[in-house]
Amino acid sequence: MDRRLLFSIIAVIIFSIGVILWFFLYSSPSVTPSLGTASDPLSLQPPPRRFQFLNKDVDGTPTGTTTTEVTPYTLEVLTKIWKAPTTGQTFIAVSMLEQITSTTTVGTTTVETQRFVYATGTVLMFADRTTGHIYGYNRQRNKTYQISNTTIPGIHDAYIFNNGKSVVFRYTDEEKGAIVGVLATIPSVPDTAQAEPLLNITYLPSEVTSVAINKKTNLLSYLVSNDEGASVYTIQDNKRAVLVGSSPFKQWALSYGGNSLYATSKPSAYIPGQTVLLPAFSFVLGDKTGLMSTPGENGQLLSSMWTSVGLKTFFSKNGDNTVLSISTVASKCVWGNSEIAFCAVPKSLPRGSEGLPDDWFQGRISFSDTLVSVDSKSNTVLPLYSLDTTEKIPFDVVSLTPSLDDTMFGFVRKQDGSLWLLDLNILF
Repeated sequence: MDRRLLFSIIAVIIFSIGVILWFFLYSSPSVTPSLGTASDPLSLQPPPRRFQFLNKDVDGTPTGTTTTEVTPYTLEVLTKIWKAPTTGQTFIAVSMLEQITSTTTVGTTTVETQRFVYATGTVLMFADRTTGHIYGYNRQRNKTYQISNTTIPGIHDAYIFNNGKSVVFRYTDEEKGAIVGVLATIPSVPDTAQAEPLLNITYLPSEVTSVAINKKTNLLSYLVSNDEGASVYTIQDNKRAVLVGSSPFKQWALSYGGNSLYATSKPSAYIPGQTVLLPAFSFVLGDKTGLMSTPGENGQLLSSMWTSVGLKTFFSKNGDNTVLSISTVASKCVWGNSEIAFCAVPKSLPRGSEGLPDDWFQGRISFSDTLVSVDSKSNTVLPLYSLDTTEKIPFDVVSLTPSLDDTMFGFVRKQDGSLWLLDLNILF
């Protein structure tokens, strides 16, 4: 009996030891799968903590080289930012928190450290014309994100100023039957946060017919029509509007050259127009049919007119006019830095046009443009980029907007209102 009892005790001990060894070496914790999530029978899982007493790393840190997988993206020269109709695009310099990752290898172990630094990035802000929502496109991260969620349907145009902190919308008020101007503060929203409502919404007087902002985006002026003519107001740094001047003539289009405010009469191939300097509405350029003007910071105008032999584009300063080798309407041009202008130039002008810019404004003709640079000192025209090289579709460019360093350009394709970005940094 003693012998049998001894064998039984030994058997129990051996069985217990076997169970303990199986528990530590072969068992794994059960996991309840979530609904809709497929389990991976071949997935690599770290060993349970109870297994780590067999390793030399008592703290549970596995040995070996660690790697971090990064999904790269490729920035293209020409990028479609937004497919729906847009307006108001402007480049803003923003301070953003960037995560910097560095690795240090000691023996067979790689230690990864992360730190955060503030860097200056470029964001292209714009408004969706259907909803009035404001968006931003972060070029460094190739990411489009929503900034505001206040819905203002049926936007005609938008003007973002004050370094992206303020906006003026023009839209049709169905009840008033007029185009209404709205001034609002844009919320400060990073590309990792949710959109927020517009702030400090203020209604401008009815019949706001023209708006202009300067290159630094700290000045905005707008023109209001009334029974006696038109009045021009200026807002600086989102402060109260100040009356600049008045005119008995209503049909003016405002534009800035540096901090100087100009006005050009509504262009038509059948009526002579003029460009004046505010606040006195003093004569600068005139008696030219189809006149359109884009002022520069040094008082030079890049203008276009309709003549008996077709469309002419020219520089004008102090009464001296120099005809350029390109033919385009002046609204397709914008001034950059160092007295360089950038223009979208039609590859060919449609035959049979009765007059420009009338036929173009009314949609009877459309252009296929290429981009050029124009040196206002030497009148030299250099090719910049042929837009149909990549997309193989025609681009009738409007609202051409340069970045702060003239290396990127935002523009709207007139055929469908979509927003595009051209990045020359990738070419050079």
